[in-house]
Amino acid sequence: MRNRFLLAALTLAAVLPTLAMAQAMTAQREGSWEFSVGAGAMYLDGGLRDFLGSGPATFRYSDSDKPSRFVPAAAARVGYNFNDHWGFSIGTAGATGSGVKYLTPFAAATYTVNLNAATSPFFTAGTQFTRITGNNNRKTHPTWGAHAGLGVRHMVSENVALRLEGRMAFEHYEVLPGRKTAYNGIVTLGISYFTARHAPPAAMAAAPCPACRVRVDTVRIQAPPPPPPVRRCEHGVAPKGAQTDQFGCLVLRDSLLLEEVHFDFDKSDITPTATGILVRVGESMRAYPELYFEIAGHTDSVGTFAYNYLLSARRARAVRDFLIKEGVPASRMTAVGWGEGYPIAPNATVEGRALNRSGVVIRVKKPF
Repeated sequence: MRNRFLLAALTLAAVLPTLAMAQAMTAQREGSWEFSVGAGAMYLDGGLRDFLGSGPATFRYSDSDKPSRFVPAAAARVGYNFNDHWGFSIGTAGATGSGVKYLTPFAAATYTVNLNAATSPFFTAGTQFTRITGNNNRKTHPTWGAHAGLGVRHMVSENVALRLEGRMAFEHYEVLPGRKTAYNGIVTLGISYFTARHAPPAAMAAAPCPACRVRVDTVRIQAPPPPPPVRRCEHGVAPKGAQTDQFGCLVLRDSLLLEEVHFDFDKSDITPTATGILVRVGESMRAYPELYFEIAGHTDSVGTFAYNYLLSARRARAVRDFLIKEGVPASRMTAVGWGEGYPIAPNATVEGRALNRSGVVIRVKKPF
């Protein structure tokens, strides 16, 4: 039976990293507290089970000479996540069956593949100490104990996750005849709650440039960064009279960063808050019929490149479709998703990642 448990654990360990590769990003959770509760079952080692059921009825720990190998269990823990991968937690698990009670306080270090992903596996290891209480208030405990395990979290909201976890314990009992080490396992399913992370306020952006032609309420107009030193023209050869760089490539002079246009987690639907902003954007775009626009979606660097690219493209198309309904000709707009490839702000900071996650930029493609 123990070998079957170990085989199942190894199989799950091989599959879980693949699970995390195509998951969406969520909120930033580094520096957050995590509170977890769960319920499940405890698997009792055969040698320890035989010991608890041995002896006369008035002497043995269990109320049966063959205690159950699986007993109901529950667990609770509190942990702190230092960053996207590493955390530390303490907690306790309890189980009862066949007249025997098990109380197991533990402490563990946890490595999570990506704490900010919608679904992510984690690995845990630490120490534990099981106190066993049986009939006639008889008690025993190990001289030392350790455990290792793995599991997976699935976010159901920004702060709440389903948590599935399995652990295998290695405890040394001097009272056991023969082999002294007992291998007890526990599997629990429950929920985790993450406290909100208090990030410092983002720095104010620079004042809008006076030369920009298109202005919209609640939209900050920013000058584009200098072009990269490459000879391939990213945006095509410049038309006659347009501003160019030293290689003769077109320079995009006007960029509208729609900072107040946010999307729900893992969604590309236009929210009611964004509707009023995009209506005013459409009015300004219709006022300049000679201009063509690129609607670009951006994300931060959390999550896989492929997922971020597809999500940013869906959001850019949603904005373009909305503006078409507002009367802006479809022929004057293109929608493109850049994912994490061309960040609006540095991904090295929490503030920059937050801006990239909701980043929708409207760029003037052919200014005359």
